[in-house]
Parts: sequence; structure tokens; C-alpha cells
Amino acid sequence: MESILCFYNASQTYTNNVYEHLNAFSKYSKFRYFYCDHDSSQYVQLDLSRFDAIVVHYSIRLPFDQVSESLFNKLVEYKGLKVLYIQDEYDHTCKAWSLIRKMGFNLVFTVVPKHSISYVYPSDEFSDVRFVNILTGYVPDEGVGSMDTIPPSKRQMTVGYRGRSLPLRYGELGKDKVNIAKIVKEYCQSNNISHDIEWKEEKRIYGDDWYKFMFSCRAMLGTESGSNVFDWDGALEARIADIRQYRPKATDEEIYREVVKACEVPGVMNQISPRIFEAISSRTALILYEGQYSGIICPGVHFIELKKDGSNLDEVFSLLKDGKYIDALTERAYKDVILPGEYSYEAFVNKVDEEMKRLIRWQTPGLIPAAQNVQLDQTNKHISLLTMTPIRPRDILIMRINPNRYSCAISEYIPEGIKKIIRPILRLLQRRYSVGNQSV
Repeated sequence: MESILCFYNASQTYTNNVYEHLNAFSKYSKFRYFYCDHDSSQYVQLDLSRFDAIVVHYSIRLPFDQVSESLFNKLVEYKGLKVLYIQDEYDHTCKAWSLIRKMGFNLVFTVVPKHSISYVYPSDEFSDVRFVNILTGYVPDEGVGSMDTIPPSKRQMTVGYRGRSLPLRYGELGKDKVNIAKIVKEYCQSNNISHDIEWKEEKRIYGDDWYKFMFSCRAMLGTESGSNVFDWDGALEARIADIRQYRPKATDEEIYREVVKACEVPGVMNQISPRIFEAISSRTALILYEGQYSGIICPGVHFIELKKDGSNLDEVFSLLKDGKYIDALTERAYKDVILPGEYSYEAFVNKVDEEMKRLIRWQTPGLIPAAQNVQLDQTNKHISLLTMTPIRPRDILIMRINPNRYSCAISEYIPEGIKKIIRPILRLLQRRYSVGNQSV
């Protein structure tokens, strides 16, 4: 059995989607996976030649200099199959190009839709790299399935949502995440409809609490994921920063019209979000902005469509009040999207295995004879750093402080009184160090 070494960032696994994506390989792959936290500097001791392939996971963000110099050098020297999972490919795209070439990745699993891969990764630039389209996430194996499902018609909360305010450079799709929250929250307040709709960072929900929140709501709001604005070399971000500095009175809408709108390329990256799968799995109705959603779900069949100007809000909430309609809608979505298994993590890993199997055999066969002997032997300094499953922040005794994620990753373990004291400090750190760590 081939042995695969996966480098990842354990501080990012507090998010269910990141952890489930990583853990799927250990659960379903026909290969034997070993995991190494990139934050552990001791990985420099590892002899990579003992593995049939090396994987770099998207939790390590290439375009934002999150690959250490030592790992970079080890990957350059490694002669076997090198595999990359990458997301948020609209950020510093040219830097990602450069690193893919310099580190010699042979296989890249990209969330760029099939029809856009040649636009983002021109074939003349990457003639020796295979790009395979995947989704940003799949149907969750855990959390949702372990909870009792109450029909949505019997749930007390009418509509819920947790969004995130994204930087202006992400364009229309980024603005949608807050806009949908604002118009629906205002409608609910005006019509005395029960709701729990937030988009501030401190209101985010993680872990099992997120699944519990979904199960408490009759419906969840949602939008397409991604960004159709590509900041190829960071110039767009720099131009926005200049305007904010020299014209501090300029509004977001003015800046958008002046410098961002012209960069929008509709249809390049918009796609379905893992949260759509989570909601369908929990039989929670979906109220979604109009969009394509990767062609997986259809308005009126699997979700209630909301116009972006909010003009059909009365119709949307009229449907939401109809218990029989909502129960039938969610059951149909579950049967069409979840039950066939096409979007399960098992199906995803099977696809990955097939791609890797072909290239492992092609990529200098027999070069790594010691790979079959890799074991988790605690007496072996080369292997004792590895785990058979990814770890989560609560499993790390000494955790690297990442200001953009620290408060989220440990908040569930801090008493509320202490949170109130340290929250202003953490927000200051977030503002100071918030470089590219946004997730769309």
C-alpha cells in the first residue's frame, strides 16, 4: 500500500469543513495517509523520500507565504509525486503560479470550475501539470448525521444565518454575504418574524454548535461561494488601500465602482458552498440568492430563490410559513442531493485516489523503495512527528498564535467573563495582522 504524507495547518481545523476535508483521506483512501502539522518546525527531520507522494493541503495558503523556506526546499528536492489542494485562487494568483512551478507540483486539485481552468491556469504555462476540478467541500460525515432531525415545520426559529463581511476586493459575491443578511434581517424585524441573522466575526459559530444552530432553524440563508474578481498580483488590493489612505471619505460603493467593478468576470468562480450541503443534510430549508450553484441544486425544487433586490420577500416568507411545502422541499433536496452519494467525501476521495494512483505509477516508479516501510514508530525520530488523522486546535498543547483565527479557535474553552476582557485585544491584533486570511 502506497504511503502519502500530507502537510497541513492544524490551527485551521477548528472549522468543520477544513477538518472533514482532511480527515476524509484517512477514512476513505485506499492509500495510507500520514499527517504532519506544518506549524511543527520539527518536520525538517523528516525524510520525504520514504513516501510515495507528498500532499500540501489548502489550509496552508501558498499565495500568502505560508509555506516555510524549509518545506519549500524539501519539496523542491523531492522527486516523487507532489500534489496540491488549493482554494481562494483569486488571491495573488500569479504568486500561486510561481510556487506551483518552482515546487514542481504534478497534480493540482483546484476549486476553479472546469470551464474556467484554462482561464486561471493557461495550458501553455502549465503543460506538465494536471489540474482536476473539485468542490470546496462535500456532504459532512459527522455532526449532522449524529443528531436527531426535527422536521423544519416544527422548528421554533424561522430563519438563521451566519455570514462574514469580506474585503471589497472580492466584488459582488463578497458583498452578497452581507447584503442578504441585511435585507432579510430588516424584513424579519419589520414583520415580527423570529430570526437569528448575524455577519460580524464575533458572532461566528463553530464545531458542534454550528450543527445545533442549523437544526434549530426552519430555514437558512445562503449565497454562492467564491469571487469573480481576480487580484492577479496584489495590485488591486494595493490600489484600494491607496484610495482609503488618500481619500478617507470615499465610500465602499464609490471604491467598488471606480476600481473593482471593472475586474469582475461573471461566471468564472461562483459555485456551491459546503454550507449548502450541511443545510440539506440537516433538512433545513434554504433561502438562496439567485445563482447557478454549480448546477447541483435548482430553485423551486431544492431551495427558495430570493431576488437580490429583495423584491420577492413577501413570496419567500409566504412559502416559508407553509409547513407542508417546507417539509416536502427539504425532503426532496435530501433525496436528490444527499442520498445518491455523488457529493459525499467518500466519492471525493475515490476520485482523488484514481488520479493519484495513475500518476504515482507514472512518476519515476521504484524511486522510493523505503516507502512501504513507513510506520508510526515512536522511537523513530523521522516518523514520530506524524499522526494517522489530522489534529484540531484543542488537541494542540502549545498552539501557534494566529491573530486572525486565535479567538475563534479557542473561544469555546474560555469563560464568557474572560472573553469580554481579552476580546478588544484580539480585535486589535486582527486589525493589525489581517493579511489575506479571509475565507470566502
